[in-house]
Amino acid sequence: MHSPDDPYAPIEDYAVIGDCASAALVGADGAIDWLCWPRFDSPSVFAALLDAERGGRFQVRPKKEFSVERRYMGDTNVLETTFTTETGVLRLTDLMPVGPPEAYRRELWPTREILRRVECVEGTVTARVVCEPRLDYAQADPVFDDRGDHGFFCNHDGAVLVVRSEVPLRRSTDRHVLRGEQTLQAGDRRFLSLAYDE
Repeated sequence: MHSPDDPYAPIEDYAVIGDCASAALVGADGAIDWLCWPRFDSPSVFAALLDAERGGRFQVRPKKEFSVERRYMGDTNVLETTFTTETGVLRLTDLMPVGPPEAYRRELWPTREILRRVECVEGTVTARVVCEPRLDYAQADPVFDDRGDHGFFCNHDGAVLVVRSEVPLRRSTDRHVLRGEQTLQAGDRRFLSLAYDE
């Protein structure tokens, strides 16, 4: 594990989730530090891997210090990250769903999506969420519009990013960043979604 004083984790500290068209690198700290959408060769949405200050990330983690264990569930590309704190255990599950091609034609599916589930499995833990996309290799700062129960939307070059979260989020003053915290007790779980569509 790398030093918390170093903003750049070694590449071996990252796990990957994907949907056969794109992939995200997830750090041991629960941060998606690299994602290009909608394809592998598309411009980045998150690029903290290259620029920790300006690149952007989507992080879900405990508010306080933690130790971490990670694994893939069975023979899947579903990543499970378990954070242990002084007050409890928080589990984060990350995946990029893949539907059958015919479903995209007859049902309402986003072009791409990341699903994140955070649950307290023991004790009490405050979960912290930060979503700060920096589109097109950090050349564009998205502006989030709050659409109430429908989530937070931002438009960029004909594409739409939608963030939905059961952890209450609020926008930064400039509307470029979403942040939230919620204290969870054993058995509590919350879902988050980041979707992309054209």
